[in-house]
Amino acid sequence: MKKNTLEPERQQMLCNYLASFNNSNLSYTMRGKYIEAVRFFLINTKMVSRKGYSQFKKEHQQEIVYMPWLTDAVPDFLASIGKGYRKVEGKLYKGSNKRFVDNVEKREIRQKEIINNFLLWLENEREYSQNTLRTYTFSIQDYYSYFDDFSQENARRYVAKLEQDGKSPKTIRIRITCLEKLAEYLKKPIKLKRPKIRKTLSVENIPTEKEYQKLLDYADKHNTKFAYIIRLLGTTGCRVSELIQLTYEMVQQGNVVLKGKGSKYRQFFFTKQMQEQAKGKSGYICLNRYGAQMSTRGVASMLRDLGEKAGVDRSKCHPHAFRHFFAKMYLKKTKDVVGLADLLGHGSVDTTRIYLQKSQEEQKREYNRTITW
Repeated sequence: MKKNTLEPERQQMLCNYLASFNNSNLSYTMRGKYIEAVRFFLINTKMVSRKGYSQFKKEHQQEIVYMPWLTDAVPDFLASIGKGYRKVEGKLYKGSNKRFVDNVEKREIRQKEIINNFLLWLENEREYSQNTLRTYTFSIQDYYSYFDDFSQENARRYVAKLEQDGKSPKTIRIRITCLEKLAEYLKKPIKLKRPKIRKTLSVENIPTEKEYQKLLDYADKHNTKFAYIIRLLGTTGCRVSELIQLTYEMVQQGNVVLKGKGSKYRQFFFTKQMQEQAKGKSGYICLNRYGAQMSTRGVASMLRDLGEKAGVDRSKCHPHAFRHFFAKMYLKKTKDVVGLADLLGHGSVDTTRIYLQKSQEEQKREYNRTITW
């Protein structure tokens, strides 16, 4: 007959663990699941220890599939009674109390070395930008703040924790990409399931033709350099990271190939007007007041300030808004989604089709124009 009761000693362990939840950040729902998992472990394990937990997992994989939180709950329970795990600042570590401090210090040194070498590999072998490297640094540091080593099981548990903490599907997908790259570097292949995310684009915060012209009229009167930068954004669809790479010499020749997002190369074309205005000038187009190359944040700040002074909603005055503006205008004139995908550097036409959406105001006008019965 299947055992379903606890011995008095283990019953007391469970009660003590339940009492420890007074200082826990777990939701009440998750506390109930943790208690359920720990009770199941205590009923079915031969030894209440880290070794016993390892044997338990081998014998009860089918049940664990239906209780994925068990692999977090049991180590947390064992940490609370000092059996093979220990908590420091809310994070779980393996190891006995006697060797704990030395082991943690060694792990931190090893993890720091792994992260440093990993970032060097990304920079030298993959040529990732500094912004991307910052994202990878934070993601991997966060992973190692919860797990001692890198493995398929720990990576899966990390993703489960992100979901439990309510992280957005987009954030989780980014973290998974970072883990997969680390796995490639460490030569420890992993396979993780990405949460599905519907590709969307808000077409509400894109400048209208009138707002675009209003901004340009103001810039032409007060700062011609900024007016030129806005026209570059609005007539090329370039990203701000690509914009700051442009020089007057590139514009003068009419087209140029640059490395953009994801280390992909694509071609940019410049209008006759932009070429004409670039004549007689040289060097980077986006320079700050000190004559140095502007940062992406510098360009964004410049656009916000200019929009505020020109009387254009600042939510529509950021670099990417003008990339969207270019896409909407190009489709309005040509209806050529495939051609636009090429110009924008999209890997899939499906991504570009998003620009066929209409804003709420456009939908309202079309509705009132159509519905006449």
